[in-house]
Amino acid sequence: MDGQDEAYLAAHPDSTEEIPVLDISDYMAGKPGARERLGAELREISETIGFFYLTGHGVPLSLFDEVFGQSRRFHELPAETRGKMPKKSPDIPLGYESWEEKAARPGEPPANLSSSYLLYIERGPDNPHIDPADPYRRANAWPEDLPGFREKVLEYYNAVEKVGLAMMPIWAAALDLPADYFAQYFKNPWLATSLIYYPPMETDKSRPYGIKPHTDNTIMTILAQADVPGLAVQMPSGHWRVADIKPGAFMVNTGNSLSRWTNGRFLSTKHTVVNTSGKARYSIPVFFGSDLDTVIDVLPCCTSAEEPAKYPPITYRELQDWYFFGKGLYEKSMGPGTESKGRWLKDDAPAS
Repeated sequence: MDGQDEAYLAAHPDSTEEIPVLDISDYMAGKPGARERLGAELREISETIGFFYLTGHGVPLSLFDEVFGQSRRFHELPAETRGKMPKKSPDIPLGYESWEEKAARPGEPPANLSSSYLLYIERGPDNPHIDPADPYRRANAWPEDLPGFREKVLEYYNAVEKVGLAMMPIWAAALDLPADYFAQYFKNPWLATSLIYYPPMETDKSRPYGIKPHTDNTIMTILAQADVPGLAVQMPSGHWRVADIKPGAFMVNTGNSLSRWTNGRFLSTKHTVVNTSGKARYSIPVFFGSDLDTVIDVLPCCTSAEEPAKYPPITYRELQDWYFFGKGLYEKSMGPGTESKGRWLKDDAPAS
């Protein structure tokens, strides 16, 4: 399949293949054998699709509704007010990015037509991990005159972080590893969350994507969708499936970093957003990563004499540098599990 065919399929999702559901309620309740059973299910999902609905996680539906209410409050602020927020930049992924500004730029329509407000883990001013010179350790900037916004967003953020940490023993089971295997790499995990707004898009052939087809660079992404669909996932057939909305369920996908850690055994699957519903669409992905200094080296359980390690060791920070800034690696393209010519090599890489 060439790039043109793939682009057409992404813009015309027609797959009826099922996206599986992983119900972790028994595991969260501490039932014997639940981790191993779920690990086997997760292994199958990760090797074939790389996307699943996560249920039984314990985050109440009321918190989903409340945080989406806060996201709407923010994105419905006057453009002048939102424009005072610190902006994302080529050097700093943290901050606000407006669809209005993208659409007003001269030239071709923007590839991604959406607004996003990216936040990190909240750290107090005395926290030793705060560093204004470090793009991954800056303090969050919060909008003024939105009482209750910060508190509710952080409540949600902290709840999803607990879900992500609870999932790591299940990922370990999927690889036949001890339950605590990944704990050493998640003592101070790097997380980011984005409050995203997608304006309604025209349905003609020139429409841009809400977010163009891509993979995530995380260990996993834990996504909440409000009440308007638009996310499309590339399924095993190569065709794309519009993801249904399941209230109270997260949509979880494997990221490039976990795919690399497993030598490409676990897929990092392309996905996109096209909002042709005629309505505003809101989603909140939490990008769940390891400690920044974790060395992502192919796991021994994912190599053999016939299948040696495809990727050299690299830190999680270096992978984020590649993804956000194009630093140190050949191509800012799709990443592991694909046929990127970059092959994720560091040495002698040309400038991006």
